Parts: sequence; C-alpha cells; structure tokens
Amino acid sequence: MRPGGWSRTRWAGLASVLVLATALVLAALTRPVAPVSRGGPAVPSTVSSAALGKPAESQVRTERPETLRLPSGVAMPVDVVATAGNGVLGLPSDIDRAGWWDGGSGIGDSYGAMVLAAHVDSISEGIGPFAELLRARPGQRIRVAGSGSDSDQVFEIVSVRLAPRASLSADTAIFSVHQPLRLILITCAGPFDAGRGGYRDNLIVTADPVGDLRTTN
Repeated sequence: MRPGGWSRTRWAGLASVLVLATALVLAALTRPVAPVSRGGPAVPSTVSSAALGKPAESQVRTERPETLRLPSGVAMPVDVVATAGNGVLGLPSDIDRAGWWDGGSGIGDSYGAMVLAAHVDSISEGIGPFAELLRARPGQRIRVAGSGSDSDQVFEIVSVRLAPRASLSADTAIFSVHQPLRLILITCAGPFDAGRGGYRDNLIVTADPVGDLRTTN
C-alpha cells in the first residue's frame, strides 16, 4: 500500500505497518548483541604471514538479501528498512520493492527470522507482487539472493496464515532469535475495515531453508 494521498489504502498500510513495527521492536529487544570489532589487536611484525588466521573456504559469510524471487518467479528488489524513533517500520513506498528488516537475520545465518515485508497494493499503482502470497501454499519455494554469486538461499513454504493486526505485536515467537533460521514474509490481507482504518489482518508466510546455499531447484 503506497502512500499517495490520505486514502483509505494509505490508512490501511500505515495501521498495518505500525503493528508490524511494534512486533519487530519487541523482537529486537531480545536479539543478542555481538561485540563490535575495533580492528583487533596489533600483530607483531615478527609474526610470519603464515601464522595469521584466514577464513576457511567453507565458511559462510552472512549478508543482507538484495533480491527476492516469489513462487511465480517474479523477482523483487529488496531495500534495507528499519524502525524509526517513533517505532514505524519504513517500508518502501514502491509496491514492486520489498523491505528487509535490518534487525532480522541475513543470508547464511543459522538462527533467527529473515523478515521481508511489502505493501499488497497501492491507490496509484494497483495490485503489487506480494498479492501473490494470498494464494501461496506449503511446498512452494522462494529464493533470496545477496550480491555474491554463491549467496542464493532457497526456502520452502511451511505455513500460510492470517493473523489479526493487533495480535502480531504480541506474537514475538515469530521473530525469535532462539529458533533455526526461517523466512517470514508479511503483508496486509483480509477484508478492508473502514471503521478501523485499514485491512483487518496481516498475512504471514513462513518458509524454512532448503539444503545449503546455492540450492538450484
């Protein structure tokens, strides 16, 4: 739902995003904080280069998603989004782009939720690619890719459900970092309730990783 005049569609998107943002903030409060590297200790000049540690070739480096490919094959660019000081999640206004919550997991992580969200429609652009998820079903596959040639990660949908907007902020298990990696796609859904100022529900699609990175099927 793209901002474009204070239409009922914009109120719908804003209300849904506010609920999503609240849940993400709650999840972020429980996310472990890694120590910040300041460059590490100085290496004595007498230490040979052979003694310096190097990453193993098999080591997976995590990175943020840059492209999302839906079950139909439609590809969407992915922008980095964050919750602002007022708690609002700043989703891309373009319905053809998805937003990756920067408090979530990335490609190659072993734990946590990789959260991608987008508007389902727009008053000026019509139906967006995420509307496809309204027909999603378990077993379908979604691909997320980073900038590297070996950073594709394939996920298989395990559940598709509607959740009342008000319940998302309380369902912090969706975003828990204490569970294995999964992909969470979120958009607005359900009937439009003008009295409440937006769509009644959120659509939540959960998908588990398939195999290792670079899975081709």
